[in-house]
Amino acid sequence: MHSFIIDCLYGYADLAVLGLALGCMWYAWQTMRRPMEAPWFGQGRQLTVQRQLFGDWLSGARQALAPWLFAVSAAVYQFEIFFVNSLYRDRLPWLFEYGTMALDHLVALCLLVKILFCTRYDGRQLAAAFCVLFVIRWVFMNNHDKWMMMALLFALAAKDVPLRRALNVVLPVGALSVAVVAISSLAGVIDTVQELGTGRYRNSFGYGWYNFFGACLLGLALMYVCLRGAKRLKWFDFALLAALALLCNFGPDSRAATMCLALLIAALLVVRVWPGVLRPLPVRLLLTAAPLLAFAASMGLALGWNPENPLLARLDGLLSTRISLGWEGLTTMPFAIAGQMPGEEMLVDNAYLHYWIVAGPVASALIWLGFALLVWRLLKEGLAAEAVCCLVMLCHATMETHVMWACVNVTIWLLCGVIFWPRRQPGFEKEEEKEKIHSKGVVTI
Repeated sequence: MHSFIIDCLYGYADLAVLGLALGCMWYAWQTMRRPMEAPWFGQGRQLTVQRQLFGDWLSGARQALAPWLFAVSAAVYQFEIFFVNSLYRDRLPWLFEYGTMALDHLVALCLLVKILFCTRYDGRQLAAAFCVLFVIRWVFMNNHDKWMMMALLFALAAKDVPLRRALNVVLPVGALSVAVVAISSLAGVIDTVQELGTGRYRNSFGYGWYNFFGACLLGLALMYVCLRGAKRLKWFDFALLAALALLCNFGPDSRAATMCLALLIAALLVVRVWPGVLRPLPVRLLLTAAPLLAFAASMGLALGWNPENPLLARLDGLLSTRISLGWEGLTTMPFAIAGQMPGEEMLVDNAYLHYWIVAGPVASALIWLGFALLVWRLLKEGLAAEAVCCLVMLCHATMETHVMWACVNVTIWLLCGVIFWPRRQPGFEKEEEKEKIHSKGVVTI
């Protein structure tokens, strides 16, 4: 009980696995009782039955509560990571010691209730959710990577949620948290991490490391773009993104985030000027393969690392030694099919290599195939802003692991469209644009 209070995610993850397992059994029982009314796989192509788990008691209230549970969990998680996780933890140690404990319980409990009691599933969706959660929970038991576990819980909880409304809450919380932390560091209220040596000046602006502040800026930029949409971007939007890129470059000097902010601006400019650039099938296929190609390139460069090769050495310097660190991790850590704890000296920041080492091949395949399918579905639905933001984070993954942080990479929420495979892929479009996205022939009871 004491360990659950202090570190609750393991217990809530177990409850989620158990709850979905019981939900599968309950749904199967309903199918056997009323095979024509509640088929497991639907009848033909037109009928798919979606049920709330464990009966229709308070069905309307549970359905109305679902968006609030997701929005509260996402906003609290954002506040916890962007504010409480700053160097305010040194200024207010009680906030870090006890506040994070309470916030962890609130986030996990909201997600658990949303997944088990406030979501409608059909038989296929329920089976898919259980299988994915079972594998990731097994790996989580071995590697204790909470970011991966939380990412999956958010993806599961995002089903049938108005994601734009949730993002409208999360973005102000994140932006205000970062602003308060940065201003507090400049005012001397809290400490900051600085480098004033012979290299470039670096300032973490109140966070524990420079690259985390860069990841916060990149995450806020992605949220803003998802809310604005590619078609509605104006000159002042690009000016704001350019200002964030300059701040990221001359403040924390976070190379990965700066390059990805520049890539985000360039990609959005291309999409804005040439709206049909993402429609051709070869383009969609190439972009869909991006996470798989990035994984192959990361693995190939790391395994082929040779410090005597001038081209590899130059590329390693451009990527802040990510290639040599990847080679060191692959050669010093044992191969683990179901995940393992990273060694104390393992500093593999490339997410493709990091999750291969600490999560194993099965979980790695689920992660990167999931993102590949997400890109395909986003491009197929014409959700250009979401697709560009997802691809930018997949590029960021070559140098950092924030691609699996649900508070930084909000496109993780959209993975619900891959796990549950609805007729139309969810996005962050406006409410009036969602009418055409509602699935036809879906029966909810």
